[in-house]
Amino acid sequence: MNGTQNKDYYTTIEAAKLLGVSVRTVQLWVESGELEAWKTAGGHRRIVKSSVESYLERKTSVGSPINNDKKRILIVEDNPTVAKFYQAAISSWKLPIDVVVADDGFTGLVEIGRQPPHLLISDIYMPGMDGLQMIRSLYKSEQLTGDRIIVISGLSNDSIAERGGIPADVTFFSKPVNIEGFKEIILNKLRLN
Repeated sequence: MNGTQNKDYYTTIEAAKLLGVSVRTVQLWVESGELEAWKTAGGHRRIVKSSVESYLERKTSVGSPINNDKKRILIVEDNPTVAKFYQAAISSWKLPIDVVVADDGFTGLVEIGRQPPHLLISDIYMPGMDGLQMIRSLYKSEQLTGDRIIVISGLSNDSIAERGGIPADVTFFSKPVNIEGFKEIILNKLRLN
């Protein structure tokens, strides 16, 4: 059974190379059910070959994952009212921007692995994986740089520091957000001004 063509599965590394994503992204896709897999007795993931092929077909049939005509913003916010407020504000600008929402850091990472955004806007305090944990994971995997991340939080500076702090290259907004300043930063980061 030499070579991947004779097997019914791929290793995580093989799947990552075929899909053009990081190993961590493949792991997240497995955990979210996006890819079908199992674990060996030694704890290694084996991704079902047909699941990888099906994902590649979907990706190819949809075309290029990033619409070059529109900028993509991912908002990671667990409060649906706040997320809708950000979406409505951004939509009101009548600019070529698509907004996608995830309700926690883990779902945010899955979305980023599926299609990296031009800009990530994240809350900090969320159930499960919080915004700072998500950002640390992104930095480790080099999936997104700090200049493409905005953090919004109502937490005090001490609370943020206790959680490990916000990286220096990440833009920070305190809640409630000043929409004009928010718009200016977003347009600068997306180069739409």
